[in-house]
Amino acid sequence: MTSSYYPGSLPPEYPDTPPGAEAKLAAYSDQLDSARKALRDARDKELAAKEIRDAARRRFLFDSKCPKVGVFDGIRTTVAYQTAWIEDRTASEDHDYQLAKMARQAAYDHLDTLSKQGSIQQTVTKSVSDSYRGTGRWS
Repeated sequence: MTSSYYPGSLPPEYPDTPPGAEAKLAAYSDQLDSARKALRDARDKELAAKEIRDAARRRFLFDSKCPKVGVFDGIRTTVAYQTAWIEDRTASEDHDYQLAKMARQAAYDHLDTLSKQGSIQQTVTKSVSDSYRGTGRWS
């Protein structure tokens, strides 16, 4: 690295120069676009998993083996028992849905983090530009 005061003396990959700060800001912008797409995809997968889980629940609710709620031959079957029976048979679909929800939340958290980092980088870029203003370098 050189300490010369002539334009171009520092390569643009240094974030403490106007070109470097702008390049880093552009990189955050690209990452935000990718993160937005990942969030959209995660939302689609979550919705699909929810629909699959709900369809499985309905399928087992109307299954002839599903315990009917009420008292039959002196044996009482509660709603809780019926619900547990259905949940036991749809555990895999519910697990997939929970994983999809977690993936969507992780994608949202990633986008949120990148947004905050990009905002900070905007402040840094402005500060770097202000510090170079009037020096004759990168004006």
